Amino acid sequence: MTPGGAADEAIRGATGVAMMPDPILQAKANTRRAVSVALAALGPERRRSAGLALARRLEELECVCCARTLMAFLSLPMEIDTWPFIRWAWSEGKRVAVPRIEPPLSDADRALVARRIVPVLLPSADAAGAAAHPAVRPGALSILEVPDAPPLAVAELDVVLVPCQAVDRRGNRLGKGGGFYDRFLARTDLRADLVVVGFREQVLDAVPVTETDRPVPTIVTDAEIVTMGATGGGRRPA
Repeated sequence: MTPGGAADEAIRGATGVAMMPDPILQAKANTRRAVSVALAALGPERRRSAGLALARRLEELECVCCARTLMAFLSLPMEIDTWPFIRWAWSEGKRVAVPRIEPPLSDADRALVARRIVPVLLPSADAAGAAAHPAVRPGALSILEVPDAPPLAVAELDVVLVPCQAVDRRGNRLGKGGGFYDRFLARTDLRADLVVVGFREQVLDAVPVTETDRPVPTIVTDAEIVTMGATGGGRRPA
C-alpha cells in the first residue's frame, strides 16, 4: 500500500465511512497519493536541509518577526521539519503553541468530524527534536501532541503555520483528509496570519478544491516564499 493509501485507510477506519465516488474527492485522493510517493523518495539529508531552509525563510516574514505567539505543528515523518523554526522562535522570546486534537483520537466513539484542533503552549526545552521534548507524547495516528497543557485562546495566536499534503500557487490547500485544519481555519475567533509550509515538491500548479476549502495568503517552502496578491500568486525565489 502506498503512503497515501495508508493515510486514506486510517481516515476511513476512524470515520467508519468509505470514500464517496465523487470526482473532486477522487481527484483529491489521487493527488494525495502522488504527493506521498514524491515525499517518500526524499532522503534524510534533504529532509534535514529543508527544515533548516524553511526556518530561514519564515524568519524573513514580517508577520513572523512581529508575532508574540506562533502556532506550529509537530511534524510527522513525511512532513517538513518545523523543529528548527520552533527553536528559533524560542530564541527570540516568542511563545510557541502546537495543535492538540480534542476529544482524543483514541476515543473511538467520536468521528473525525466531531473533533477539533485546540492550541496549547509548548514549553521551551533543549531537545534534539519534537519527539524528544519531555512534554510531547505520540497520540493516535502517530500525531505528536502535548497532552497535559491547558488550552490557549485562539484569539491569542498571531501566526499559524498550516501543514498541507499539497498546495497550489493560488493558495488552495489540500490537507490529508481529516478536515482538522479546515475546521480550525474557519473559526471566527482566529485572526492570525496563516502560512502554509511544506517541501517544494508539495507546491503544484493546481489542486482540486471544494466550496468549503479556504485559500491561504502565504506559502513558504524550503525553496521559496509565495504570497497571494489581487491577481494571484507572487514569488520570492531562493
